[in-house]
Amino acid sequence: MRWAVLFLIILMGIAQGYPLYGSNGLVNSTIYGAFKEPFNPGDVNSGKNVKLYVDMSLGMDRPDDKRTPRADYSLMDMNDKVYKMRTDYSRDLQPGRWLIGFLVPQEAIPKSFIIRPSENMGDQFVVDFDEVTNASNNMTNFIYYGVIGSKIESNRKSIKLDVAMTNNASERLPVSAKNFTLVDQWNWNYTSQDYDKYGQSGFPTIELRPNQTIRSMLIFNGLSPLSRPVNLVYEYSKNTSTILNIDAESGLRQDTGLCGDCSGGSCAGALPPDTTLAGSIKASKARLAKVREALDNN
Repeated sequence: MRWAVLFLIILMGIAQGYPLYGSNGLVNSTIYGAFKEPFNPGDVNSGKNVKLYVDMSLGMDRPDDKRTPRADYSLMDMNDKVYKMRTDYSRDLQPGRWLIGFLVPQEAIPKSFIIRPSENMGDQFVVDFDEVTNASNNMTNFIYYGVIGSKIESNRKSIKLDVAMTNNASERLPVSAKNFTLVDQWNWNYTSQDYDKYGQSGFPTIELRPNQTIRSMLIFNGLSPLSRPVNLVYEYSKNTSTILNIDAESGLRQDTGLCGDCSGGSCAGALPPDTTLAGSIKASKARLAKVREALDNN
């Protein structure tokens, strides 16, 4: 098979995007986003664990209820493992809004945010995270897990993204960091780098065997501090690109498009599913029993 002559239409995974909502009828919570940050560079576990932050708010359902709600928080990952809130990593942002911190394995994918209101504030409830963005076709599966680090030094920004890729073809697939491009809100392209400024390696140059999967970081250096990541592009020929919408300000992982050669314009999008409070409450109740069982076992 000749990769250079392929022209494909690729169906992208669709997820609901932020903000996410949940309520127990008395107290409600909104999740505005989640992100990972490296865990104490130089620590022996720095390559295994990361800090995961949930940007959230907590309030009363009724506007005339002037009580200030309090709660304890936990996080469940896709393997149904539960992590307790780390108070030493958590921060107050504004009255009613916090960054709630957790220490998790680097590969952990958040599934549910568990809220246990204080006494007389109603029952425990859950806010479910949306699923990861993915693209799939007869050649590759491509998954975007999110931002794993972002730093501004000397007015230059660097960003690290967590991605995975599987070769679905019957022959080897060559791939490297140079196959990936980050596009900002002004359509400026940044090519992924092999290393960051500290020598940490990014996506390796490799030939994926049939059915082989790799999960690795993508490193982008030299961004303007004002640049906002909007699209992540994987290009495996001059005529074929996979484009994922990763714009946090339009709803992280909100909608992704159908795209072959996207150089001439934007990709067609799909509407995200219902993100109303009622819809989220219904989904949360469906998992509540399972969450309680997992908490009892931890």
